[in-house]
Amino acid sequence: MTALLSGWGCEVVTARGADDAVSHIRSHDAILPHIILADYHLDCDALGDDAVRLFRTEANAQIPAIIITADRSPELRQHLTRNGFHVLTKPLKPAPLRALLSRTVEDLHLP
Repeated sequence: MTALLSGWGCEVVTARGADDAVSHIRSHDAILPHIILADYHLDCDALGDDAVRLFRTEANAQIPAIIITADRSPELRQHLTRNGFHVLTKPLKPAPLRALLSRTVEDLHLP
């Protein structure tokens, strides 16, 4: 994923979870990401949407987020979209990811 995103000109910062991401912004002069990509199922039974909410709270910023999941259930998609997340399913194909990233950047009015 890092290689793919970097190849598209994205600056990529990886984190193993919300705590790791919060530590990163605290140690790098609070440089916040424009977009968060998070897997839905994380280590230790953690969930990606919970990690994003924690990160947003700690960063005091409403950063757009894309949740990537292998779970194709309509209930999960509804839950995530109802809570303001974009959803992509695995196996993740580059074209839909790039399209969603482009739309999100346009919505944010980023260069």
